[in-house]
Amino acid sequence: MAFKPAWLALAAFIATGASAQTTPVATTVAEWDFNGAFDAANGGYQGTTKHDMSQNGASIAFLSGSTTLTTQFVSSTGSSDAITNGKALNTANYAPQGTQSGVYGVQFGVDTTGYENIVFSFDQRNSATASAWTELLYTVDGESWLDAATFHMTRQGSFVTGLTYDFSSVLGAANNESFAVRLVSIFAPGTSSYAGTTSAYAAGGTIRYDMVRFTGTEMLAPVDPIPAVPEPGTYALMLAGVGALALVARRRRAQ
Repeated sequence: MAFKPAWLALAAFIATGASAQTTPVATTVAEWDFNGAFDAANGGYQGTTKHDMSQNGASIAFLSGSTTLTTQFVSSTGSSDAITNGKALNTANYAPQGTQSGVYGVQFGVDTTGYENIVFSFDQRNSATASAWTELLYTVDGESWLDAATFHMTRQGSFVTGLTYDFSSVLGAANNESFAVRLVSIFAPGTSSYAGTTSAYAAGGTIRYDMVRFTGTEMLAPVDPIPAVPEPGTYALMLAGVGALALVARRRRAQ
């Protein structure tokens, strides 16, 4: 029992001398809220393809096949955008029924250099005749596209907020200047045709996107596994701890 205070003191010293480990906090790497300058005469914030975060090589592109995907900026009411009278991106003029699955949609790119634990999130609103199935694709080289997930929309006329895919375990998503994702309309699984959200599919069905965001944590610098040479004050504390243990040991022998 006589050793307990000494061991506690030594443990406290070791704990104090160890480097504090902090948990990285996720930050926004790039974001598209589609809100432009405020214009009261024209209904509030005017839409734009620009995003709030301009760093990290963020980009947006519109994908289409035999016909041209049309885009415009419309109300973001119901999305997770905190801006009143904000805008959302509206897409229309999709592929004819039974053709070009996975071709029409929107692409978002971002340079994730210096970031890891990448998470992609967005809000989506379908009209009744829009494709109920949206596929998320990604690329780590800017050329080859891989499947990540599918999203099944089952309600029309209102946003589904906070749709998310975690790329933390995907090799190449972190620290990559060529990372990008696509959201494209696809056939209903196991079929060769599109399924409408709540009604029969039509190429004129619309899909809105808002609050499209990449988040991640800043990559920490590598930690040298070799302990640094202790400062003189640290030596003094170590010697005091060893001395305390030696004193306790001598007292136990003397008893």
